[in-house]
Amino acid sequence: MPDIEIRRLLWDDWNRGHCTKHGVSISEIEALLIGTVFGQETYKDRYQVFRANQQERMLSFVVGSVPDEPDTWYLFSARPASRRERRRYGFPAESDKP
Repeated sequence: MPDIEIRRLLWDDWNRGHCTKHGVSISEIEALLIGTVFGQETYKDRYQVFRANQQERMLSFVVGSVPDEPDTWYLFSARPASRRERRRYGFPAESDKP
């Protein structure tokens, strides 16, 4: 998985609404994604990133670089990781947490 340097996220009405629809706040996203993260290349030059917050809630993000704006990324998706994704990366299922 390549390192991705995210210094800035580009926001618009669509991606803000998408995040809140999935119960992920913008402040939580920025706290988890700003900096160097590890991403798995997907399609259309996008990357999927998995990160856990301080409460160990694992989240899945899909980001793509913004042309002509170095280190700036557009957030396409932010949502809680699926059960399969949590298992794959060694996180307990939500029902397994105390």
